[in-house]
Amino acid sequence: MAQTDYYAVLGVRPTAPNDEITLAWRRLVLASHPDKARSAPAQTDIRLVNEARAVLSDPARRADFDAQRTAAPPSGPRIREHVSLEAFTAHPSAEEPEHFTLECRCGQSYDVTVDELEAGVDVVGCPGCGEYIGIDYEVVEE
Repeated sequence: MAQTDYYAVLGVRPTAPNDEITLAWRRLVLASHPDKARSAPAQTDIRLVNEARAVLSDPARRADFDAQRTAAPPSGPRIREHVSLEAFTAHPSAEEPEHFTLECRCGQSYDVTVDELEAGVDVVGCPGCGEYIGIDYEVVEE
């Protein structure tokens, strides 16, 4: 799940001082308050605005947030589960390279060839929904 960018919620720069954060918070609260708004109230999630101010106004919480925000995202796809190659259906063929398929929960199929497995592929994606699974297998040298 992606982390909410509290700076974007308040519309301030990451280097904004506390007084700028408070002013941005106050502006959004007033703009969304039904008694204070001059026009139709803005569709602002006030809980998110309050959470953003609470995090960015507290030096320790802000430092933690900044550290998480700048941390490198995990590399590679997010793997939903690991499945044994034995759960796949083998499709031997003289015309095409031998390949294995496994039905995805969306109705499409994960597909991997023997050549890909021998090359070390252990993660495949579904062309229908884009989910990835890890394949547990062992290459046997003959």
